[in-house]
Amino acid sequence: TQDHGDYRWLKTAGADAGFEVVPLLEARTPTIILRLPREKDRFDMLLHSIACGMRPNARLWLVGEIRAGIKSAPARMKGYFQRVEKLDSARHCVLFEATQPCPPAVFDLKDYEMPWQARFAGVEVELLSLPGVFAHGRLDKGTAMLLEVLEGLRTSGKILDFACGSGVIGLSLLSAAKDTDQDLDVTLLDTSSLAIESSRRSLAANGLEATMLPSEGLSRLTGHYDWIISNPPFHSGVASNLNISADFFRQAGTFLKEKGRILVVFNRHLPYQQWMREQFEQVDCLASNTEFTVVQAGRPIKHR
Repeated sequence: TQDHGDYRWLKTAGADAGFEVVPLLEARTPTIILRLPREKDRFDMLLHSIACGMRPNARLWLVGEIRAGIKSAPARMKGYFQRVEKLDSARHCVLFEATQPCPPAVFDLKDYEMPWQARFAGVEVELLSLPGVFAHGRLDKGTAMLLEVLEGLRTSGKILDFACGSGVIGLSLLSAAKDTDQDLDVTLLDTSSLAIESSRRSLAANGLEATMLPSEGLSRLTGHYDWIISNPPFHSGVASNLNISADFFRQAGTFLKEKGRILVVFNRHLPYQQWMREQFEQVDCLASNTEFTVVQAGRPIKHR
C-alpha cells in the first residue's frame, strides 16, 4: 500500500503488508487487485510497474467507482496488457480483468519524476515529485500564498511540515537557511509513500537533510516543535474528507513548545479558522484573498 495508515492497520491485523511506492510483486503472485487511483498519471505508473513485475500467466483485477472514471480505464490498460475484459458491475462500480502483460518499456521510477522549481526568500529550490503527490509538478496557489507569508516571519528551531507532499515548505525553509547561521531542524511528515519518496529525492537534489516521517495524521509524531506548518489535505480519493484536518487541529497543540505556533493555509470555504479558535487561545489571520486564508495560532487551550 502507498498509505501508511492502511499499512499499519494491515500489519496490526496480521497481514504480510508493505509500505511501498509501487507494488513489489513476487514471482509466484497469481493475482493482483488494484483499486482505481484518483490520478491518471499515478494509474499509468502503477499499470506499468505491475505489468513489468507480474508473471506472464498472472491476472490483474481493477475495481473502481463509475464516478471516479472506471469506465475509461480499459483504454489505458490496453497500453500494458493484451487482454482486458469486464467481469462484473454493481453498486455503481465496475470490475475489469487484465492478462497477458505487454509493458512498453522496462519500469524505472525515475521516468515518472517531475522536476520543477519554487523560489523562496531569493533562493531557487529544486523539487522532484511523483504522480499521486499533491500539486504534482507545480506550486499550488495555496502553498504559494503560505510561502509568501513565511518570508516575513522568523522561523527557527524544530519545524514540522505536516502533509508535506513533495516537501516544498520544508525545503524552502532549509534552502533559505543553508548558508546562514539559522538553526533549523525540519521534519517532513506524510501518510503517502509517494510523498515521502518525492521529499527524499527533493532533499537529495538540493543537498539538504531533514527527518522524514511516514505517519497517518500525527499518530507517529513525538517531541515538541517551535513551528507546525501545513497546507492540510481535505480529500480522500475523489471525496472530501475533513476528518484528517479536524484531527490535526485537535492534536497539534500537544506537540507545540510553550511558545510554539501553527501556521496553515486553507480554502476560505473550509471551517478551519473556527476549529482553531476552539483549540487555541491566540488565532490570527495573516493573509486572505478570494480563495485562501493563512492563519497563525498559538497557546493551546487545555481541555479537560
